[in-house]
Amino acid sequence: MSMINIGGSNATSTLSNIRSEDVQPNAVDLRVKKILKIKDNVFTIDEDQKCHRGAEEYEPWEDGYFYLYPGAYEIIMENEIHVGPDEAGYVITRSTLNRNGCYLTSGLYDTGYNGVMASVLHVTCGLMRIKPGTRVGQYLNFKAEALHKYNGDYGKGKEHDQKYE
Repeated sequence: MSMINIGGSNATSTLSNIRSEDVQPNAVDLRVKKILKIKDNVFTIDEDQKCHRGAEEYEPWEDGYFYLYPGAYEIIMENEIHVGPDEAGYVITRSTLNRNGCYLTSGLYDTGYNGVMASVLHVTCGLMRIKPGTRVGQYLNFKAEALHKYNGDYGKGKEHDQKYE
């Protein structure tokens, strides 16, 4: 695998809202824009349909922090992405979160994907306090053999209260 920093000049992919301090040696840090608590509804998926669990948007408390108890949360990042030709990528957790029992999971960002960046934050033990704008993940961009461009429907399908705006 050949990694290409999306914050550098050699990438064909683009990422919005990059601050200079977010550009790391091999990746770009991603910051929290919104947090949604994933609901405990039935999730249905097969080759003909998908019906998401839905999520409820959290608001920061008066002190500016989100208070997150153990569970799964959808994190909407401040960034939007356009994955360029022959590139793909994924999000990894920043090590500080890992060391404190919190981690991100994310699907692959395929060649041609254009849109919102989101991950699931898993809080495995104890209360977590986090402010909007906090760096939580890193986007890794790499060269990839693309047989065709992304043709999925991220954020589409029957959803319960799912909002990305």
